[in-house]
Amino acid sequence: MPFLAVTACLWTSSCGPLTLADTPPPVPVVAATAATMPVAAGQAFVGTVVPARTSDVGSAVDGRLVELPIVDGQHVRAGAPIAQLLRGLLEIERAGALAELERRRQVLAEMQAGSRPEELDQARAIVAGFEARSEYARSRLTRLGRLAERGTSTVDEVQDAQTELNAIDAQLRGSRAALALAEAGPRREQVAQAAAAVAVQEAEVERIDDQLAKHTIRAPFDGWVVERFTEQGQWVSRGGLIARIAELHRLEVEVQVPESSIAGLAVNADVRLEFDAAPGHAWIGRVARIVPQADLLSRSFPVEVELENRVENGVPVLKAGMLARAWLPVGRAGNATAVPKDALVLGGPRPIVYRITAAAAAGDMATGVVQPVEVTLGGAVEGNVEVRAGLSPGDLVVIRGNERLRPGMAVSFRQPGRPQ
Repeated sequence: MPFLAVTACLWTSSCGPLTLADTPPPVPVVAATAATMPVAAGQAFVGTVVPARTSDVGSAVDGRLVELPIVDGQHVRAGAPIAQLLRGLLEIERAGALAELERRRQVLAEMQAGSRPEELDQARAIVAGFEARSEYARSRLTRLGRLAERGTSTVDEVQDAQTELNAIDAQLRGSRAALALAEAGPRREQVAQAAAAVAVQEAEVERIDDQLAKHTIRAPFDGWVVERFTEQGQWVSRGGLIARIAELHRLEVEVQVPESSIAGLAVNADVRLEFDAAPGHAWIGRVARIVPQADLLSRSFPVEVELENRVENGVPVLKAGMLARAWLPVGRAGNATAVPKDALVLGGPRPIVYRITAAAAAGDMATGVVQPVEVTLGGAVEGNVEVRAGLSPGDLVVIRGNERLRPGMAVSFRQPGRPQ
């Protein structure tokens, strides 16, 4: 059989001896040293995962729901539309309001621009015409007065010429007043009234825009839709709920700690977390809050542990309501062996760490062989995890690149403590 022939070749000299070129090169990794650190004795407490924020998003106005482009479990970005109410009538009102606003702006612009040059030329021409007629009428009146003195003109003719001159002078004064008004332009009060009318219409357009914006319901923050409260086509009243959005990028684990253990707990203390639903990950959180009010029946205090979630294939690894075990540093402090949390390889029956053996140094660099070691974990402190069994202080462990290692593989690394 071909399989047996290949197997035999591996164990006989007919295939030829292995050469140096057949040996794979060492895999580059980053190593650290297991160290002795003062660690408070950890104790496991049961907790529950809750979102960092949860919002029941509702409608600010009444309306019919015409679009609901979300489903349960969908991720939404902050500001993304999650529902749309009917807005046809408001769009018609907005178009009319914009047209009226444009008309009022044109009226204001006309007043601010003042009289047109053609209007000023026309007013000046009228004044010049009346001035010429006035000069002629005055000259005629003077001539008739002289004739009357010589008896060649009647009193009635002189009175008619005087009346005509008075009428022309009155028209001249009116034309000069009209010219002055044209040159001065609209009064400041009229311009102010036109500007106020524009401002009122702008406010009306803003009011309609605000109503239109309220007809589009948007997500308040990045999160996942965990529940919908309505369906497309339904009538939504003001304050009616649309959907529940939960922020799961950040999480909190609510832990109930007995009063006998609360004294040894401090805010910002590191906490190692375990989740049966996510065994293939290492989780380190921190104590965010210690609520100073105990439950009167259980005499336990709520402790809030914050941690960053992980998203894989668009789905959060940890979900609201999951059970958690939090290793809180509530015991008496003592020296313990600890390694960086990145040294842990999870996903199997027990957590393991790749320990480097047969290390040989050559300057700053070193080589060695890795072997998996099952470890028993304790609490966490400053980004490190207590190892209760499996390692000793001074052991070299892989903290970066361990996801691709296999037992017995050769690795190369910069000696811990040397400049990178």
